[in-house]
Amino acid sequence: MDIFTDVYKALISVLQTKSLDSSWSTIEAELKALCANSGPSEAKSDSLAKARKKIEDAAGILDIFNTGKPHAGEILKAAQSATVGFQKRAAMLKTFKHFYFVMKKGNQSIWVVDHPKAYTQWAFDQLDGKTEKEVRAQLEQEEETFGASRRKMMSDALQLARKWSMDVVVKLGNADANTLAIVKRWFHADAATEQEVKATAAVLLAGYKKIENACNSTSIIFSDRPHKRADKGWNDTTFASVRSDDSMPVIYIFHAFLNAGKRTFFGNIPKLWLCALTVVHELSHKMVNTEDKRYDYDGLKPGRSISAADALVNADSWAYFGADLVGVLSQGTINDVLK
Repeated sequence: MDIFTDVYKALISVLQTKSLDSSWSTIEAELKALCANSGPSEAKSDSLAKARKKIEDAAGILDIFNTGKPHAGEILKAAQSATVGFQKRAAMLKTFKHFYFVMKKGNQSIWVVDHPKAYTQWAFDQLDGKTEKEVRAQLEQEEETFGASRRKMMSDALQLARKWSMDVVVKLGNADANTLAIVKRWFHADAATEQEVKATAAVLLAGYKKIENACNSTSIIFSDRPHKRADKGWNDTTFASVRSDDSMPVIYIFHAFLNAGKRTFFGNIPKLWLCALTVVHELSHKMVNTEDKRYDYDGLKPGRSISAADALVNADSWAYFGADLVGVLSQGTINDVLK
């Protein structure tokens, strides 16, 4: 499995046939209702909390220092580990255990998939073909990649990106001299004409309307990609990513995002703002088909570091332009990035 859409389809597939232990009948039905074809149903989001509670209630008072083991036993019982295909059922329950409904904002629901740190694959692949003893050992892995505070940060970053994109649309919709000057700053060399700058502003307006719509999607999912997290090249240099083949709006989060603000270069950007900037960057890929022609640390000065044509399709140029237009970048940051 490569993307969350693959995982989601596997969840639906396992739930098509009633196959869990009878003590799970009610929750199994609710989890099936949760997994609507278009994406998880907010109306059934409490089924995740119910599943976690049932798993966690298997731990008695004597198990308080035995983290993970009683949980593993309950999942194996529910998956009917003496029967064929129990690995898929166990993987389904393990996925649900680490799947969170984080926030409801207006008509929008925000979800986070928070796999155990020890996993180097999606749960279905992690457990595939393993013996009951091996599956139990994997199920006992409990420490999550993100944790509660970071799950909230993702939600907060999305809400901030939503506000920024709305403000950008308003400003571009009635572009005054200051707005056009900021458009020119990020997308044109000094010799560009007013007509060229206005044409770019029109492209940005159309694109930011799409980004705004994405920020307002009824369902947004944040997740890591366990097999990529295990790749040091991805984990250390990539903040986030999106995939065009995901059928749902999914933003994948990596180590650099979680530690945003710790790098010296970004020292004067608040961590939440940098995370929101990253969300805009990724949604520009998804909604406007931008590319990664050049990153902030390479320098984004049009005409010097990047051509005007490349800037207009460069995700970081779109993200920093938006942050600049809404007034959240310091002059120092602007100078650093526009080098």
